[in-house]
Amino acid sequence: MRRAYLLVSVGLIAAYPLLPRGGRTAALLVVTCAAILPVTVGLLRARPVDRRPWRLLLAALVVLNLGNLTRQLTDEVLAGRVFDAVGNALMLAAAVTVVVRRGRNDVGGMIDTIIVSATLGGLLWDVVLLPRIAGAHPAAEASTFATVFILAGVLGALVRLLQTAGEPIPALWMLVAALGLSLTGNVVLELHDTGWVAVGAELMFMAAYVALGLFGLDGSAHRLARLGQAPDDTLTPGRLAFLGGALAALPLVGGGRQLLGEPVDGLLLVAGAASITPLVMWRIGRLSAQRARAEQALRYQAAHDPLTGLPNRREFVAQLRAELRRPGGCVVLFCDLDGFKDVNDRLGHPIGDRLLVEVARRLGSCVRAGDLVSRFGGDEFLVLFRDAGRADVERLSARIVGALRAPVDLGVEHVPVRASIGAVIRTGTESDVAAEDLIRRADDAMYSAKLHRDTEPGVRVVSL
Repeated sequence: MRRAYLLVSVGLIAAYPLLPRGGRTAALLVVTCAAILPVTVGLLRARPVDRRPWRLLLAALVVLNLGNLTRQLTDEVLAGRVFDAVGNALMLAAAVTVVVRRGRNDVGGMIDTIIVSATLGGLLWDVVLLPRIAGAHPAAEASTFATVFILAGVLGALVRLLQTAGEPIPALWMLVAALGLSLTGNVVLELHDTGWVAVGAELMFMAAYVALGLFGLDGSAHRLARLGQAPDDTLTPGRLAFLGGALAALPLVGGGRQLLGEPVDGLLLVAGAASITPLVMWRIGRLSAQRARAEQALRYQAAHDPLTGLPNRREFVAQLRAELRRPGGCVVLFCDLDGFKDVNDRLGHPIGDRLLVEVARRLGSCVRAGDLVSRFGGDEFLVLFRDAGRADVERLSARIVGALRAPVDLGVEHVPVRASIGAVIRTGTESDVAAEDLIRRADDAMYSAKLHRDTEPGVRVVSL
């Protein structure tokens, strides 16, 4: 079907300049209407969840062909422009759907590209097109402006998808070609709508319809529903300069026209303020949010152990210092695994890491919401029980010993967990006590327990 469609369409396009006016009208309508069938085929091939861009594209072709029929068979030029505006809006919506799905990992790059390309479309309108069509019907002028301005922005986004695709997607090239030919044809036709220039513009429109048909028949179109790559989103000085230039370009053009005594295009200034400025602000907002998330992640990494996710030594000391500034008692437990080196040597470090993660999980299940479990380093863990005293030590220690008693299933074998625990009690009546001193005393108590351990984990408790 693809080969037959391409041969017939290319044949009609090649013969178009040689045909009489009536033959040209027939050839144009055949080529434009014929694109509906392959796009329908693409719609039927797509998965139900991926059919939205296909439906929009099919609706766009139907509406655009109604416009072509109206323009070619009647003298209703304005009605044809209305159909064109609606059809182009639907086609742009289909392209935007593709951009949103494929480019979700590159939102920053997409915004940058849309801002710059839409600005170029606005400059093209203001510098090239507006002087040639000034005085036209306001609806026709607004329709042309919207087509050029929006089409340029979406075309830029599709080109960005091509740059970051990471894989060959011929269907995406077809879609870019269709929008590019449509934009060029609109510009050429607005500049000169008679003679061979008009014929050239009509050939571009026909080629755009053929590209849409090929898009519908190409098997790679389904890849556009996949997530694309996530390129670097750093706002480099070059990209920042482009954004600043895009934001300032349209007001500068308007101000320049006023200084030269020429009428200012209010439509361009309003469209620029209503679309480009919010996009720039959105871009800046995204970067600010990304920076806040990065800073939060760095703070988390600085305070937590990367293997177990528990607070690290630095964070434990900081929280213990804060606790010691409060009145009341607390208990610090120093827990050291017995025989951990043997597990590492026999089964390897990855298995040893799994054991540490499971021990961290079990310790976490033994504490209350306000307590703190920390990986102090290696196979050493610290636990801070807030608002606890001598009467609580035995119960808290027994809870931890019980949680660690069951062997850990490491896949290759079940490994028994043994631990030596030292506990130090701060009653709250002591004079100033350093956090490091509490930890050192708990460590000493743990080593004393280790020296006197038997088959069960040992616990040694000391007071300040």
